[in-house]
Amino acid sequence: MTRSTRLYAELTEIEPDLREEKRDRWGTNGVSAEDFVYGEYDGHHTYEEGNEGSFWEAVAEEYAAMEPPSGFQGLISWLFLPAVAAGLAYNVPGEYLYIGAAIFVVIFCGIEMGKPDKPHNFEPQIYNMERGARDKLIADYNTMDIWDFNEKYGDLWDFTVTKDDIVR
Repeated sequence: MTRSTRLYAELTEIEPDLREEKRDRWGTNGVSAEDFVYGEYDGHHTYEEGNEGSFWEAVAEEYAAMEPPSGFQGLISWLFLPAVAAGLAYNVPGEYLYIGAAIFVVIFCGIEMGKPDKPHNFEPQIYNMERGARDKLIADYNTMDIWDFNEKYGDLWDFTVTKDDIVR
């Protein structure tokens, strides 16, 4: 009796540990597609089960989280584009529009530079100071104008200058 080489080598036997049935190419391992909970198992916020609020509520929440300008700075921010549109509608010469835009930028940046930064990223050396002095320095930084603060505490605040060789 003659056996073929393939049968003799037993290459047609089924291996018990291999999945030989047809499987889903895009399926996730371990959890079926019907049982997979998006956002929980994968740790991403790409899918949300319920609809918490409308689109405009989400936009308003994101806008408030950015801490937009308020007061006079907010007023000139909201009036800038309507002022440019009104200038174009009334055929205002381009030079005046450029001058107005330059004045806007100077005023807006001047107000913005006077604000303290949030969150504060202080130099690591500040935490080596005595606790009371450090807290007073940070409180002054939060309440004072940045220019006044630098004038008052400039020598303490500049950690790039070594104070070993300074004779007092």
